[in-house]
Amino acid sequence: MSYSTLGFSWLVVSALGLLPLAEAFLHRSPSITPQVVIAFLIAVGSGAVLRRRYTWVGVALHIYSQIAIWLSLFCASLTMVLIWVGPQ
Repeated sequence: MSYSTLGFSWLVVSALGLLPLAEAFLHRSPSITPQVVIAFLIAVGSGAVLRRRYTWVGVALHIYSQIAIWLSLFCASLTMVLIWVGPQ
């Protein structure tokens, strides 16, 4: 159960980080607010599920790293979208 929770939460957070690319292909302006809320809830929710298996330091590192990975993927994909769209 914990390995599937761990893998699924990382998959969802990574997909959320790449969402600006999908929004650009759908010709929508990228939005950050829903993604921040969803990524935070997934990181904290998966941390709550994993707290029985790992120490509190491991859970805190899991939550921090998921948010950091989401933020770096989001910034990189948003940069690609802005370069692709160009100045208007």
